[in-house]
Amino acid sequence: MLGRVKSGSVWAWLVLIGCIGFYSIPTGIIANTSGIFVAPVMDQFGWSQTDTTMYRTIQPIVSAITAPIAGKLLEKYNPRWILAVVSAAFGLASLASAYATELWQWNLYGVVFGITAGFFMYLAAPVLVNSWFVKRNGFAISITAASLSILAAVASPVGQSLIDAYGWQTARAVLSIVTTVASVVLTVFFVRKSPESMGLLPYGADPLNEVGDAHEGRAMESEAGASVEDAIKCPGLYLLVLVAGIFVMCAAFFQQIPAFCAHGELGASAGAVAVSIVMVGGTVAKFFLGWLNDRVGAGVTGVIAAVTGAFGLILAWMAGSNVMLFYIGMGVFGFGYAALTVVAPMLARAAFGSRNYSQIYSWVSTGIFVFTAVSFVVYGMIYDITGSYDLCFVVVIAMYAIAIALVPITLRISRATWAGR
Repeated sequence: MLGRVKSGSVWAWLVLIGCIGFYSIPTGIIANTSGIFVAPVMDQFGWSQTDTTMYRTIQPIVSAITAPIAGKLLEKYNPRWILAVVSAAFGLASLASAYATELWQWNLYGVVFGITAGFFMYLAAPVLVNSWFVKRNGFAISITAASLSILAAVASPVGQSLIDAYGWQTARAVLSIVTTVASVVLTVFFVRKSPESMGLLPYGADPLNEVGDAHEGRAMESEAGASVEDAIKCPGLYLLVLVAGIFVMCAAFFQQIPAFCAHGELGASAGAVAVSIVMVGGTVAKFFLGWLNDRVGAGVTGVIAAVTGAFGLILAWMAGSNVMLFYIGMGVFGFGYAALTVVAPMLARAAFGSRNYSQIYSWVSTGIFVFTAVSFVVYGMIYDITGSYDLCFVVVIAMYAIAIALVPITLRISRATWAGR
């Protein structure tokens, strides 16, 4: 015997901590708390809300362009250093935005945000989890997604308290410094490209006696899946992008809930509570969906997420002035809300396999960013034209229904491109 190949079980979980560093921390602390800075910035400079938030429209457009390039770079080079540089660039740009006094400076920040988010927001964590976890990969993804929600839930009130006490510039500077240091340190310490690069096997792989046999087994496993060329030619890839886009558009609807409540029978206070309920429900759902994916697969998990999302919105929409029923609906909707960050990457793996995952999923990431940009425009236009959010509920429920139908079709068509090879 030449020796044994060691299991990478411990390192797999350490890499997951690195994923929390470059993904959950910046997204949870900075990206998901952007709303608390809108009003104070508008008040100080006298800008409109459209102008003040334009950088958030620029960001997903730039990210959509960047994501395919990011997928190739993460596959070709060492993600440890790429993501460390990306984390530093995003954190320092966020710090600089604390001292921005002109709109072009905020829009430039949106460009930098977009370039860096093309790497860290939807792509890199699923790529690394796919590499390091043969088993429990759904649960691993759910940990990064749930960590993001928990960080956002903590950072938002902390950030607001800092704004109230010291002003928005100090608050943004503090959050940016914490984000930069934490994300860079965790990325450098714990992110590693792959088990093979360290002479290890991924979590859940069965160590074999012979080194050569073990590596051969892992190589065969890593090569299972579609080639990039076959994936691009497959209609299943574009259905997958559509399904992921539906999940992000439906998830984005929760940002309209406060306005829906404020303009209706429920009142503004109910809207504020509802957002918290969605976040809590979504956090629980991320763990549940990750666990469910590992038990029954991405197809069933995706359908269940879409069904619960639609059912939750039906309850909330039909609640009228019944606040308790509305809250229950929002909690159930949290399961659909969670699908974007948990179900979408797992569907991609189930559809096209592990081979070339980073490049294939970069296409899905691009679609997610495009649909993100579109969602704000669509819901705003519907309300402006109809003067009501009723049609928005109908649209979101209908999109969930479409996702329920498309998930199994997408998997069946996509697997046909490589299954049995």
